[in-house]
Amino acid sequence: MPENQRDIAETIFERNQRRETEINDALKQEHARREAAVKNMYRLRALRLARNANLNEHHGCDVR
Repeated sequence: MPENQRDIAETIFERNQRRETEINDALKQEHARREAAVKNMYRLRALRLARNANLNEHHGCDVR
């Protein structure tokens, strides 16, 4: 393979490697964001359920 073609092939390979790394990093970040959102959703649900249970104790009614 001529030197110039080899250089071009190496450049393309390196660019593709960087792109793969960037994609993998973005996927990891998206996964972390999704995990945080789900965790927050369950936290808010637990708070709402606790608040409703507290209201039911004090007022004797079913609040949803």
